[in-house]
Amino acid sequence: MLESSKVLKVVSSLVIGLSLVGVGANAVQATSFVAPKLGTAEVAPTNPSIKKGDKIFVVVKDTKNQKVTVYNKNAKKTSKKVAMGSTYTAKVVKKVHSTKIVRINKSQWLNTKDVVKD
Repeated sequence: MLESSKVLKVVSSLVIGLSLVGVGANAVQATSFVAPKLGTAEVAPTNPSIKKGDKIFVVVKDTKNQKVTVYNKNAKKTSKKVAMGSTYTAKVVKKVHSTKIVRINKSQWLNTKDVVKD
């Protein structure tokens, strides 16, 4: 019984020692690795502002309702809707009551949250 516990201690110490050597070797290998050179990434604007004459594209965040409400010149919602995927040219961009709106034709305006620059 006494010899078996000594053997068990020796074997367990060997296993622990070998595992520590293996971890050290992996750490040395990871530090000597040289990453490949990568080209510079193109920097795209995160939120490009829409200006007069820009092409705009209607997007919908709700997948069930594929239409966007149309606003009047005072940023009040109307009963008219515009389908997702429609492309327009921004006639005028203005801010009314802290809501930025874009005119798409004579009497129809869209919220800038509903459109992206094409």
